[in-house]
Amino acid sequence: MTAKKKGRYNVAIIGLGRIASILEDDPLRSKPCTHAGAFATHPKTRIIAGCDVNPERTTAFGKRWGVKKLYSDYRQMLAREKPDIVSVATWTESHSKIVVDCAEAGVKGIYCEKPIAVNLKQAREMIKACERNGVAMVVGHERRWDRRHQALKAALAAGEIGELRSMTGYMLTGTWPKLSRRIYGGGPVFHDGTHLVDLFRFFAGDAAFVTAVEDRPHGSACVENTVTGIIEFKNGARGLLIAGGERRYFHFELDIQTDKARAVMTNHIAELYVAKTSKFYTGFTELERAEFPTPGNDVNAFVGGVSDLISQMETGAPPLSSGHDGYKALEIITALYRSAGKGGARVKLPL
Repeated sequence: MTAKKKGRYNVAIIGLGRIASILEDDPLRSKPCTHAGAFATHPKTRIIAGCDVNPERTTAFGKRWGVKKLYSDYRQMLAREKPDIVSVATWTESHSKIVVDCAEAGVKGIYCEKPIAVNLKQAREMIKACERNGVAMVVGHERRWDRRHQALKAALAAGEIGELRSMTGYMLTGTWPKLSRRIYGGGPVFHDGTHLVDLFRFFAGDAAFVTAVEDRPHGSACVENTVTGIIEFKNGARGLLIAGGERRYFHFELDIQTDKARAVMTNHIAELYVAKTSKFYTGFTELERAEFPTPGNDVNAFVGGVSDLISQMETGAPPLSSGHDGYKALEIITALYRSAGKGGARVKLPL
């Protein structure tokens, strides 16, 4: 899998909503925070076209990024513009069809928003289409490129903060409406909890078993409201996932515990605690605040994903968040649903 190494890559974006472009105008967010922001920032890419079924959104995108080639039909855009890279930022239920069409249209690299697909069959079709056509693909679990997560992973790998024992993750948000499970794939654990599940894999590797309970107030044919699950990893660590609605706030947190340290990370906080002789109880060891592992290069997570995609295009090196990684995250979520549907039965992975 090789592509040109000089010059700039032409980029087209399909789906021009929040994560594609609109969030870039949020005054409180660190920038870039969207697909368009990342491609506009990266020195090796330029946005040449955009596509959305909403004409007002398409017009706004064109004005915001100075893009004149705007479409309502992505297939027409692919045929006329022949982009090097396509960013797929549409609703999840359309990912599979669009990615396969892009791969077969001669696109060299695809940045696909998370979750990778509505179900595992669609995800497999996407991965196979990219492999068959020599197309690079990354999945937008952008926290993998966050320097804090990378620094903590490096510290764990080097044995600097002990051996991983457990992880507790929270992804809490507002209550979801009544939506079809078949069409939309899932609710909060599917659409936002995928980041949490993916980070579990990032730190612990592949899962072996899961068990879960869920709340589906609108019935089994509709998306869930909450899921609480236990994920057993092949390395012996366990993860507790608490995800869902019924909150008047948004909260994303990962609490990682080793045999001698604890790290707590949210969207804005990164804290480390290490085992020290207790100052309050004789003969006890307790956790004390310590300096968090020093992050490496301060590269924006979205820009990091674009760089990773380009590296895969140019060298064939596997990206940090590949199609297979996206598949594995979806597989764990699917297993959690399956376990909950069977009354909390232990489900073995891979499915």
